[in-house]
Amino acid sequence: MRQATVTGPLRLPRRFRSHLGAIGHAYREHFIGLEQTYGPFQTELLRQAAADAASCHCVKLSAVRAWEEAQVARRTGKGRRPNHALLIRLAKRMALESSSYQAAVHRLEELVARTKPGAPSVAGLFAAGSPRP
Repeated sequence: MRQATVTGPLRLPRRFRSHLGAIGHAYREHFIGLEQTYGPFQTELLRQAAADAASCHCVKLSAVRAWEEAQVARRTGKGRRPNHALLIRLAKRMALESSSYQAAVHRLEELVARTKPGAPSVAGLFAAGSPRP
């Protein structure tokens, strides 16, 4: 199994062959946005979950672009145009990728909630013992 390499000061896990193009830029920007929203990722598990969410975002963007291009080609294109069934398949793919992204973000939120220390519980306060008068 090949280990994930990380790049730059953000320790951004690599997901694509090249991070120099538009997809790499969108991935990097979304990862930075997730890190700003959900705090610094102290563990490798959190970094990988954020990278999964960012890559799902890129795949979702790709699906949206493919659907939009097919819509424009059907409306204004010349020659052979995409048929209605293709538009339906692309719309379904777009919805599926959107739900995959939502699931990845939800998983990241759960992991962040589990790793952040919360307020002490009432049972924890009683177990620790309170000073008696």
